Formats: sequence, C-alpha cells, structure tokens
Amino acid sequence: MSIIDRFFKKNPTPDNPYREFWNWFLVNEKKFFKIVKDGENIDKDFFAILSPKLEVLHKGIYFLSGMYDDDTAELILTADGIVKNIVFIEELVSAAPEIKNWKITALKQAVDMEEWQIGIEELIINSPSLSFFPDEYPQYPDEIAITIVYEDYSAEEHGTIVSGIYMYLDNLLGELNAGVQLDQIKIQGPSPNHPELIPIAKLPAYLNWREKEFIEKYESSEVPEDDIPLTTLQATGENEMPLIASINLPLLEWDTKPSYPWILRIEIQYNGQLNEGLPSESDFEILNELEDTLLDQLLADEICLYIGRQVGTNMCEFYFTCKNFREPSKKIHSFSPEIEKNFKFEYFIYRDKYWRSFEHFRVAL
Repeated sequence: MSIIDRFFKKNPTPDNPYREFWNWFLVNEKKFFKIVKDGENIDKDFFAILSPKLEVLHKGIYFLSGMYDDDTAELILTADGIVKNIVFIEELVSAAPEIKNWKITALKQAVDMEEWQIGIEELIINSPSLSFFPDEYPQYPDEIAITIVYEDYSAEEHGTIVSGIYMYLDNLLGELNAGVQLDQIKIQGPSPNHPELIPIAKLPAYLNWREKEFIEKYESSEVPEDDIPLTTLQATGENEMPLIASINLPLLEWDTKPSYPWILRIEIQYNGQLNEGLPSESDFEILNELEDTLLDQLLADEICLYIGRQVGTNMCEFYFTCKNFREPSKKIHSFSPEIEKNFKFEYFIYRDKYWRSFEHFRVAL
C-alpha cells in the first residue's frame, strides 16, 4: 500500500476524479502550505496552479485560503452562490483525506459577525448598522422573505450597499444557508413606517425556525399523478417566431407546490434558422429521446415532477420542480455528455416555492 493510499479511509476506484485530485494535492501540499504561511506569491504559486485543476474536476468551484491558526492552513472550496455546484463541493471535501497542517472546508462557514465588519468602498456594514423585519404575503404563506434595513442607506449607493450586505450575510449565515434559506430579500434605509426592527444577529435563529416549520409542514405531502396528458400552448416570441409549449396544467394548480420548492430549468440550443426557430425533424426526434431519458432519470423515486417543455426561437427548455437541489444537480451533470453530443446546453436550479416561474403558462389559457 502506498503512502497516499494510507491517507484515505475508503479505497475509491482508480478512476475516481476526486481521489485523483487529492492524490495530486498530497504530492504538493507541503509546498502549498509554505506558500500560504509565508503569504508571498500566493496567487502565482498556489492559486494559479490550483484553479485549472479544479476547473477540470468541475466548473464553478472557487476557493479561498489562509492560515486557520499558526500551524494549520485552510482551503475553503466555495460555489460562489451558484446552488447547482454545492453538491460537488460537498462531495469533493467529503472525499478528502486527513492532511497534516491542513483544514479542508466545504463552503464558507458562518462566523460571529458581532466582532467583524464589511468594508466596501467608503461604507462600513456591521451588526449595529443592520436590522430586519419579516415580509408576510398571505397568498404565499411559506415564503421566507425579509427586508434588511441599513442605517446609512442612500439610493445613490444602492448597488454597493447590496453587494456589501450579501457579503455580510454569507458570513453571518454561512454560504449554504445564505443560498438556500431565504426566498426574497429587500434592502432599504430607515423609515418611521417600518414595523418593529429585529437585530440582524437574530436572523440565523429566525431562518432556522422558519425552515424547520416549513419542512415539517410538507414532509408527508402526497405526490400528484404523473400520467396526466400535457396541454399544448402556442404563442409568438422574438421576431414573431412561434413558441410551442407542452405543459402539465393540472399540476400547476396543485395546492402543495412548496413541497417541491426547487425549479430545474434545462436550456438546449439547436439550429432552427431554416424552420422559423423550431427544431428540424431530426432534432425534434433527438429532443424527444432526451426528454424520455430525463423523465426516467428525474422522476424516479419522486425526486422531481415534470412541468413540461417549450420549443421555439432556437431553444428547447425542459421544466421540472424538485424536492431538493442536490440530486437533480448530480443527475443532470452525469447526463451532460449525452446532451452535448448534439447540442449546447445549460441548466439552472433555483428556489421558487410557489412556481411563479410558470405563471405565464396559466395566464396563456
């Protein structure tokens, strides 16, 4: 058994890309540790070498590094707010061996912001300058929405203030909770019309309570039937090109939408220039086959529900709602090579508890 093998608690297969990455890191970790500790040429001698390795492993993995204590360097792998990449970072860190003098961390963790502040341009954003109040919408009772009040707010600096507050929330809540617990955030200055303000330090406890309440409410929801025929809708898009959608309209009337709060949208580009923006007959056939495979992959074990698809203006979009974001991310990523044989594509996962992304299909009736 090699020295590298002894670092791993499990014995992954040789072609495991996570193991290959950590094998490489182990070979270089002493050199990297010295670079981080010395704090000299860290961009050139560490970050510039690490970045392409992570890019090959999975696009969208970013990182931070510094000294955790006098004898330990920390490498934080972050999705930089892109939810669909979180699961791959979690898996990569879970596969990491124990490395002396290194702490490997998945996602930016919460810190006690009572002792810290964010300085951005001329602004200081800290606990004394921030408070919040919940926003309640009777038609969307499970929406977790808040308004954050910044005492030094000015409309002219709104963009800078928003950037600074989001950085603050990343640190206060941790990257994971900041990305998945809040449905809507508004940012304003003080006003006598605001309801009672709550110190920002109490936000993590408030969000944990709301999230727990939400999960308990929907944990036993029954899934609707999935064999309902789709309804065909037609409209015109850009340049008066036709749009054709096949949508599960009864599902859009389901009264337990928040039990599947994540939207998965898959965008597949094709060349429809000779067909008014619609796919050619051969592309239609391939897209139908892809649809069947996606349904087999994503509807298994009730991971997702199928809303439908739309074609037109040189793009086919598939729509799903999902219980969580991790499994769909992995399913689509593993299926990506099959799609990329014929088309360029992208996919997005975001939280939309009441499926407002699809309201335009209901209005179209």
